Amino acid sequence: MFHGLLIGFAALVVAIVAIGFMLPDSARLERSIVIERPPATVFTVLDGFRHLEAWSPWAKLDPDMKTKLEGPINGVGARFVWTSEIESVGSGSQEIIESVPYSRVSVHVVFSGMDAQNTTQFELTPEGTGTRVLWQHESTFGSSLLARYFGLMLERMVGPDYERGLAQLKAHVESLPDADFADLPVERVDLVAKPIAYISGRSGTQPVAIAQAYERAYAQITAALSRDGVKPSGPPLAIGRKWDAEKGVYEFDAAIPVPAGTAQPRTDRNVKIGQSYAGLALRSVHRGPHDGLSTHLQKLMAYKQAVGFETNGPPWDVYVSNASTSGAGQVTETYVPVR
Repeated sequence: MFHGLLIGFAALVVAIVAIGFMLPDSARLERSIVIERPPATVFTVLDGFRHLEAWSPWAKLDPDMKTKLEGPINGVGARFVWTSEIESVGSGSQEIIESVPYSRVSVHVVFSGMDAQNTTQFELTPEGTGTRVLWQHESTFGSSLLARYFGLMLERMVGPDYERGLAQLKAHVESLPDADFADLPVERVDLVAKPIAYISGRSGTQPVAIAQAYERAYAQITAALSRDGVKPSGPPLAIGRKWDAEKGVYEFDAAIPVPAGTAQPRTDRNVKIGQSYAGLALRSVHRGPHDGLSTHLQKLMAYKQAVGFETNGPPWDVYVSNASTSGAGQVTETYVPVR
């Protein structure tokens, strides 16, 4: 009897192995959803991992899971690593291996202890006023028989997770500002503090009132510096400190860069000497009339949120072009400090 059982068991093993080699050596899964935001917003959220825990269907499976971000903030090389003591969660990493604005993001996924090659891809296409997101997963099993059997259950086991993840992605992305920044030139800069002469002021929130308040402040700073024989070392800055639409109040600092070692003006105590912001910031150049700066800033702030940056201070404008320049010839740099 034992001999017969042994032969039967051996035959079963041979059958499992033989069937395993006949199973597909890869498996594919895909789901899609429409998100009511422009492709640029959806792409920027997916082109990095700062938002992952807000929408991933697996993020809350282990409250004690350890995670870390490596490499660049977004784009090729951005990497997310997780470690969990829960067997069903496991450990592994995700790394962006392809980034095509604003249409595709491909991610290489590694599960510790598994030999399968896993690739996740997001395909984005405009649809109506929003973006259709196609989330695809492909696993290549090679000679791993266990993985080939797992591939048979991929649709049933992981499909519902993809559906839940896309629903959560939709809710999260649609909570972000609805501003299309696809045409916005943005660069990240690491700024060094520079000395400035400035006046803190306030005005109404009407564009004309703001412009007049800045003009008066710059004239006062320039006069104080001139009396002390100090020449500006750069174009003027407009630093927006506070905007209170309900009370109709705008608070600001009007600033002009000055040479190092410039002392407090002797003839005007309202003009202070301080330092400009130092640290990481987003910079975008606006070319055209100043009345377009509000929309320009809205797009830059929307980009900041889509990447996953936190604000690290008030934004400001640098009026690069001469004050006499008008219309399309005006050049303004907008900065948003971030971390």
